[in-house]
Parts: sequence; structure tokens; C-alpha cells
Amino acid sequence: MGVPTRDELPDVVRDVCGSHLALLDERLPGLLDGLHLHGSIGFDGEFHGGSDIDFVAVTTRRPTEADVEVLREVHGELARRWPEPDYDGFYVLESDLAGAPGDVPEGPGVLHQWFDVGIHCDLKEITWRELRDHGITLRGKHIRDIAIASDDTALHDSTRENLDTFWRSQLEAMEHHPREASLPQAAEWGALGAPRLVHLLVTGQPTSKSGAGRWAREAYPHHREIVEEGLRVRERPDDPSTYATDPGRRRRDLIAFMTEVIADGVAVTEPAER
Repeated sequence: MGVPTRDELPDVVRDVCGSHLALLDERLPGLLDGLHLHGSIGFDGEFHGGSDIDFVAVTTRRPTEADVEVLREVHGELARRWPEPDYDGFYVLESDLAGAPGDVPEGPGVLHQWFDVGIHCDLKEITWRELRDHGITLRGKHIRDIAIASDDTALHDSTRENLDTFWRSQLEAMEHHPREASLPQAAEWGALGAPRLVHLLVTGQPTSKSGAGRWAREAYPHHREIVEEGLRVRERPDDPSTYATDPGRRRRDLIAFMTEVIADGVAVTEPAER
């Protein structure tokens, strides 16, 4: 299937994004130059019950303080209309995409229904790469016609650093919060999220969460059960779980798998040849 067209998107994605566009057209006419989606949905249209909608909005100017207050109201209204899924993203100029993500100045954005002005967590190399290769254009210049910076070394280094810092800290948290780490949602998050980064380091190619699970299932056959659990929670949540009677084993298996995967990823010191 490849990158889906707008008409191939799930109804809820079209509804949320359509409302975003309509509200901006009504309340801030002339501000929006383009709206693009990235993340798992750009990989064969992957979108499941726990998925977020990740957007990048391109503006014609840096939003003023007055613009920001209207944007805050817009995203508040979107969150009231659609408590789920999360609609996460940020506002940049087209010229920002031609440079390094780390050079983008503070600006408005929203994460898990929290709107603020700052440096947003999705301002990173993987977002630029997903936009360039798997982005979906809902309005404005087609994403393939926008100059988007691409640096294989920077992408590799930032991905490896993420594993070595954020993901290691998450492992430590699992030891201190066993109840939360035993939940099915933790298996989806960790057993698919961590190998997603390692897949990029090993192959040089980004993938979706489910794609990472399918890759990990073959790359780590001795951890196949916990990977299958992550895929089940994401894709087939109504199917029975092999961990139903022993959630503690789910946590132990997840920690063992993530520990190995993170160590493998951090050990990849050179970008993969593509």
C-alpha cells in the first residue's frame, strides 16, 4: 500500500484534522500554510486503537502572542471533541524543515492535550525523516516538494542517545513501578517502541510500531512471546493473552527483552549503509 492518501485515512483521523483546519480557517485565516502527518500512520496507513495522530503544521509567519492564544483555544476545543486519540504536533515555518530540528526556535505545540510554547519533544531527526519519506499532506505544498533536512549521522546519533538515556530510564522506572509495568499497555509500548529505534539503527530505515514488532519477532526469537504480546495489544486487543494469569511474568519478560534490545542498539556505533 505504501504511504496512504488522504482518502485512505481512518475516519477519525480525517475528522480531527478536518476540524483543526476548519477552526484555523475560521479563527486565524492566513496563518496556516500546510498540514502534514507523520508517525506510524505513514507506514501503510497503520493506525490502531492506541495510536496517536502526529501532525506538523507549517505556518506563513511565526505566531504572535495573540495567535498563540487562539491556537490554545483551538486545541482545547479539539481535545473536548475528541478526548481520544491524542492529537500531537507543533507549528513551524517551511524554512525550519530545511535546517536541523535543533535549530528550530521555541514555538506553539501540543502533546497529550497539553498546549504550550517551547521546544517540543518531537522536534527531532526522526520526525524530519518520517516527514520526508512517509509524510502525508492534508493541505498545502506536497511534502515531497518541501526541502527537508536529512542527516544520517545525526539521525543515528540522536536515536542511539535516546536509547541510552530515555529508554534506560524507563527500564529503571519499571523496577520501581511493577504494577504499571505489568499492564498490557506496557508491553505494547516497550516491546514495540524500543525495537523500533533499534530497527532504525540496524537497517538505516524507520518503521512503524507494528513493523518494529514484526522485525523483532524474527531478530529476537527467544523473546517472541513478549513481542507477540505487544503486537496483540496494539492490533488485536480482544484476543486472549498468554499472560492473562501471570502479569508479573509479562513485566519480567518485557524488562529482559528491553534490556537486551537497548544494549544491542547502543552497541551500534556507526550509521547503517542504506
